[in-house]
Amino acid sequence: MEVSKETLKAIAREFHGIEVSDEELELVLPEVRGYVSAIRSLDNLDLSSVMSSRLLKVQEGDES
Repeated sequence: MEVSKETLKAIAREFHGIEVSDEELELVLPEVRGYVSAIRSLDNLDLSSVMSSRLLKVQEGDES
């Protein structure tokens, strides 16, 4: 799915962001598409041998 100017406008409206012109969106759109591409590259990342950090419990405070 390609990110479009209309998608970015809808996101800005949904989050009560600022009004953005089409010219400004033309400047931002390549960067957003780059971020989306980078995130999609993580879909194929094999993390099956990595322990979840949610399983770790940090001991807080100093008990020495």
